[in-house]
Amino acid sequence: MQKKINITITALFLAIILGFGAAFWILPDASRSENENRPLQTLPPITLSSLLDGSLSGALTDYFSDQFPLRTGFVGLHGIGEIAQLRGESNGVLYGKNGQLAVRRFDAYISRTERAADTDYYSESHVQNSLKNVAHVRDSLAANGVPLTILLAPRTVDVAVSAFDYPSDLSDSLDRTVTDALDGAQVEQINLLDTFRQAYDAGEYVYYRTDHHWTTKGAYTAYAATLTAWGMADEIIPADAFDVRTVTDFYGTTYSRAGLYFIAPDELEIWSAKDGSDDRFAVKNGDGTPITERGFIVESYLGEKDKYSAFLGEARSILTVTDTVASENGEARPRLLIAKDSFANTMTPFLARHFDLVMVNITGDKTDLTALAAEYGCERVLIVCNRENLITSDCLLRLR
Repeated sequence: MQKKINITITALFLAIILGFGAAFWILPDASRSENENRPLQTLPPITLSSLLDGSLSGALTDYFSDQFPLRTGFVGLHGIGEIAQLRGESNGVLYGKNGQLAVRRFDAYISRTERAADTDYYSESHVQNSLKNVAHVRDSLAANGVPLTILLAPRTVDVAVSAFDYPSDLSDSLDRTVTDALDGAQVEQINLLDTFRQAYDAGEYVYYRTDHHWTTKGAYTAYAATLTAWGMADEIIPADAFDVRTVTDFYGTTYSRAGLYFIAPDELEIWSAKDGSDDRFAVKNGDGTPITERGFIVESYLGEKDKYSAFLGEARSILTVTDTVASENGEARPRLLIAKDSFANTMTPFLARHFDLVMVNITGDKTDLTALAAEYGCERVLIVCNRENLITSDCLLRLR
């Protein structure tokens, strides 16, 4: 009897191994994971140079990992197992109250040749050097009479502290480093960490649960704080001047990384002016081609997983936003240059009520803000960047 059991177990084991092996080679390679919202490694070309420099080994490891049969299911099981063991996180993503997720481990930038991978550590010297460079840019702009303001949006892990059994020490340390560096260089900054923490603790929907961005309500909060800092508080458009359209089933990038597929989706809010004035704004690429038919939303993205890209579409080097009615009437409007990552996209519908906008993506190549401000006749410059990009990239070091 025992012999039969052993034979059965061995047969099942071999069937599973052979079945997965056969499936691996029979099934076509997937080029993208919708759940993880990222491209997957396909079979790399096998060359002598890649074999000798060791890159082939890493690429093949990624290939086998990404193309493993039933991979999505196993990723989900891993996430459930992590939570069941009371770890409180999965794949470097914290799991908190009300299904709140927040990335706590990042690939920290140290230098051009060095990174600290998958850690909650950040390089204090890199942060300080990045912000010193912002001060140099401020000086260059000031020589042309153009003021600069920087808004470094907090990360979710910085804001949603009360949702997790995880200390805020590193978030508080990063905030002190940022504040001290900018205050010491006398760069005008808009620091919203305390504002967002208080709003989050009060139950306001200012940051998504499954994504790393602030919500439209959070973007409105940043807009109001920006105008207040510029002495324009009396011009802030009240929140009740907008209609809110809710788009359901939004799963963001944090959900994709965590693999906690039991988490309920977010709701993405689109705010439109009740007076219908959104239609008067033209959003165009740097070459003048239109990005939206009218208004600020690229509707096609609302039917996809990456719904956040409905706000101005995918990343582009330069965008312009103009009030077509004012332009046709010959009305001169002040022009604002926004050096940004994706956090600024949801601020656009609010800021465009007061300025014509020139928006440059700072996560790409080197960007000369002084030259751009002069080229487009911008009267003010605003940098909007998430603190994640500050600690994981050299985007602020590459500004000029």
